[in-house]
Amino acid sequence: MNLAPPRTAADPAVSYLPHMRRPANWITLAGLAAGLAAGLVVVSHGALWEAAALIGAAMAADFVDGAVARRTGTASPFGHGLDSLADTVSFGAVPAFAAWSAQLHQLGAAGCAVALLWAMAVTARLALYLVRGHQPVNRGLPCPPAGVALVALAAAGAPAGWVLAVAVALSAAMLAPFPVPVTIDLKELSHAPDANPLAGHQATGPARVPQ
Repeated sequence: MNLAPPRTAADPAVSYLPHMRRPANWITLAGLAAGLAAGLVVVSHGALWEAAALIGAAMAADFVDGAVARRTGTASPFGHGLDSLADTVSFGAVPAFAAWSAQLHQLGAAGCAVALLWAMAVTARLALYLVRGHQPVNRGLPCPPAGVALVALAAAGAPAGWVLAVAVALSAAMLAPFPVPVTIDLKELSHAPDANPLAGHQATGPARVPQ
């Protein structure tokens, strides 16, 4: 017999709608929209500087959403997860595609491997960030400035070899365990009280949906 309390459409562990009452989550989605738009302008026009600006806008939204969540008392596991998923697109997939379409495709298999390495490094970093929660000291290079830097380098017309080398270096820096200076780590410090929000979340176990 299942003794768990029944879940309803109003339960935030089942429906995403209650979470959409929180302004921070809309800011996160706006950042995701900017990241997706960056990918679209690369595909349609090869407009790399516009893409860099849009990824910069996604980075700004990534900074603001957490601050809004903290100051309004609406930080949640849903918002934490949404933020990481949006960042995977804006700072992982889109910069990898932009660098590939601009220069890395000239290097064949090596360029393809580095584009894939970039996306996987960002995803791995964000997966760790998702499960460990916010910490007082961030470690490794945050992926938003890394993504902006890679696309800006591609937009500047740097040689393919330089783009490849920088992409590898930034990928390693994102996964490195070194502490990041406070000047770069403002977002992480603003989230510090929200340490590991997923660990105590009631929905971290198998979901139970009434039949």
